[in-house]
Amino acid sequence: MEELPQKAKAVMGIYGAAATLAQGTVAFFGFKRDDFIVILVALLIVATVGSYVYIVLYFKHYRYFISDGVIIIKKGALFKRRHLIYVSKISTITIHETFVHRWFKLCTIFFHVQGSVVKLSFVPIEKSESLKEILDSRD
Repeated sequence: MEELPQKAKAVMGIYGAAATLAQGTVAFFGFKRDDFIVILVALLIVATVGSYVYIVLYFKHYRYFISDGVIIIKKGALFKRRHLIYVSKISTITIHETFVHRWFKLCTIFFHVQGSVVKLSFVPIEKSESLKEILDSRD
């Protein structure tokens, strides 16, 4: 039997936790069984709205800059992360497109830098090709 991907397990865990929280709330406050569904729906709505807010904040703060031989990638919604990639240290650049990426004319760029990989997501295809040309002509 094949194992579920990590993201699927996380989603199932979130919904399982919401159901357990709703059942505990029903038992604690002595609600009727019919109220359980209302509470579960309310918790799912809160989780959905929270996910939406997180995604909006994440993409609001997702930026990248190229200057003086350094690529700076800033991202994060609640906890900010910054990646500094020295262009001279990049060994390979990989451009990845999926079926959904092609719909929106986007791609993901992977920078392979001395034992690690840094991902730059949601880059327009036109910019990715020019970015790759700039980085290939760095020598």
